Amino acid sequence: MKMSVRPALMLFAAMVSGQFACAQFASRVDPFLGADGGGNVFPGPVVPFGMAKPGPDMESKDYGPNAGWAADGDILGFSQTHVSGTGGGAKYGNVLVMPTVGEPAGSGYQSPRADERARAGYYGVSLTRPGIGVEITAARRTSLYRFTYPASPHANLLFDVGHCLLSTPAWGESQSITGSTIRILSPTEVSGSTSVTGGWNKQTNSYTVFFYAATDTPAAGSGTWVAEKLQPGSRDATGGAKTSAGAWLTFPTRKGQQVRMKVGISFVSVEQARRNAEAEIPGFDFEATRASAVAAWDKALGKVELRGASDEQAQEFYTALYHTMLMPVDRTGENPLWQSGEPYYDDYYAIWDIFRSSGPLLTLVAPEREADIVRSLVDIYRHEGWLPDARSGNFNGRTQGGSNAEFMITDAYVKGLKGIDWETAYAAEVHDAEASPADHFKEGRGGLDDWHSLGYVSLEGSDRPGSVHMEYAANDYEIALLAKGLGKDGEFSRYLKRSANWKNLWDGGMTESGFTGFIRPRHRDGSRLTPFTAMDGCSWNGNTFYEGNSWTYSFFVPQDMASLIGTMGGPRTFVERLDAFFAAPGRYDVGNEPGFLAPYLYVWAGRHDKTAEHVRAILAASFHGGPKGLPGNDDSGAMSSWFAFGQLGIFPNAGQDVYLIGSPAFAQAALHLAGGKDFTVEARNVSATNIYVASAELNGKPLDRAWLRHGEIAGGGRLVLTMAGAPTKWPQGPPPPSASAEGTAPGAH
Repeated sequence: MKMSVRPALMLFAAMVSGQFACAQFASRVDPFLGADGGGNVFPGPVVPFGMAKPGPDMESKDYGPNAGWAADGDILGFSQTHVSGTGGGAKYGNVLVMPTVGEPAGSGYQSPRADERARAGYYGVSLTRPGIGVEITAARRTSLYRFTYPASPHANLLFDVGHCLLSTPAWGESQSITGSTIRILSPTEVSGSTSVTGGWNKQTNSYTVFFYAATDTPAAGSGTWVAEKLQPGSRDATGGAKTSAGAWLTFPTRKGQQVRMKVGISFVSVEQARRNAEAEIPGFDFEATRASAVAAWDKALGKVELRGASDEQAQEFYTALYHTMLMPVDRTGENPLWQSGEPYYDDYYAIWDIFRSSGPLLTLVAPEREADIVRSLVDIYRHEGWLPDARSGNFNGRTQGGSNAEFMITDAYVKGLKGIDWETAYAAEVHDAEASPADHFKEGRGGLDDWHSLGYVSLEGSDRPGSVHMEYAANDYEIALLAKGLGKDGEFSRYLKRSANWKNLWDGGMTESGFTGFIRPRHRDGSRLTPFTAMDGCSWNGNTFYEGNSWTYSFFVPQDMASLIGTMGGPRTFVERLDAFFAAPGRYDVGNEPGFLAPYLYVWAGRHDKTAEHVRAILAASFHGGPKGLPGNDDSGAMSSWFAFGQLGIFPNAGQDVYLIGSPAFAQAALHLAGGKDFTVEARNVSATNIYVASAELNGKPLDRAWLRHGEIAGGGRLVLTMAGAPTKWPQGPPPPSASAEGTAPGAH
């Protein structure tokens, strides 16, 4: 997003214009890409997987009175915690700060905005009503602000600890303040906390965010408020569930005077928030802090180097990679619930979204990070008894389908990630598969008794039984793979058998649009849901499917595509049915995760050319630059990682050590892998029209299959694809593995 810069901020722009010329990768990032139009990405400054996500909260006509960033509406202030890419945006928005001019006030201080801009590690805006410039950068757990004030005897900094993000109450997702405290420690220091319950994952206890703020300019005056009643000179205030607490510092300023403030946050204590602030940003050097954030992003994004990409392509790709590294959040050392030597990550928002492409992408470009994420999942099970499907505010909640942590754990195993306690990880997976939870919305598998006794999830056993059932079958295959790798042959056979349960909802007599056989929910007595069509489904709740329909979920058998193709009538009928799935409006939804693998399914039927056509068409039609550049919620980077893999020309079958070859967009992409090894995808003659693979070589030898094993990538090497403008006979080799066709060896470990 490019807008004119106000004169008060032009000096800063001139000072740093040449400072980050070496930021080859970070400079490609547009934090506003996907922030609007349903993408809901976080546009503020952050470091990779950083806990501090400072940015504007809005008074938005479209998103409500206390929303995160929105294209419309005034700025209420700048809070220190946010999520990214979520439709359920009502989480966090804690510790709001706002610069104002004039007499301080406990409400009504929102401002119109102008000159809004963002880059990796930086956000800036002009608050037009008071005429104040705001710039923000961030370290891992600390925000740093630079305010440029007009001349005023009363230039203020407000701290509202009674603020949090809200949402549509009808969805039951609104947050509620349960308590807040604030204390003015000195003319340059303020500390406090805010406790909140509810939100997207319907948290039933409270999470607490503590903060410590310090300015480089002593205040001439200060005070606190409770329930908007100002108390000049007061140093302490406490708010409750229905009373908002806050404080202010006041400075006399000359025109263009800058005041800097750092805000350390913690989920443990004010003392730890202070330690975070002082350790991460010892002084108030805005430029150095921003440079450090940019350097962190340059290092993280530099794991992939492109050649032959246009400026627009590079921006879209590196922004997608950037989005993948915003969540989950590294809160190691910030866990208020237990002490552990293991990493701690929060804001899995949700694993249902990220297991398909985000986790596998991090496994390639940040394997140590992905290993820590998986270790965190195992440690959550170790201390709380369940793996999360979604987690935020140190609280499991909002299970969306299966128990898909199984995918993330087994994916890490078959790809050889190190440092994970595999026996405990296996016990966690088995617990998901065998123990019925007290509240399946919070964790575990709903309808599990049906799954055990009937071999399917009934309409009476769970909401969304069609999609839940299909995911349980795939989840059990992940348990089988891990059991096989750990030498547990009896358990391997048991879960492999259960992974074929997807067939128990297959209605071979149902015909729609000329195709026979669909997944169709059943009652406990065995009867099928009636009336029913393959287009029935619901995005959020309902008695059929989640974020998809039977057209979508009838293709979701990633563990055994060979069996599915046979069930559908063979490769030719399967291809025709996939064609119909993509052709008719409403069947395929690029904006939701259940269809992520679908364009690549042609590879199992020997029609790689169809995969090339659909991947290229979907990317061109639905992804582009700008605030509305994503086709749906980014969902913690899930949508962006799917795009990134599509551009690279390979795509993972998550939870297995297999990647499908697609249609690369770049002449060359080099992945810098663990151990100093590189894997390069070279697409010769690639163009907007040359989308088909005519021939392939892997490390100088002919490759006649449209898929790779993880070891063939992780070991380093070169995949050369010769591209053409028309379909060819490539490949002639075997299809990718399937449970029923090629055994179930989990690959190299």
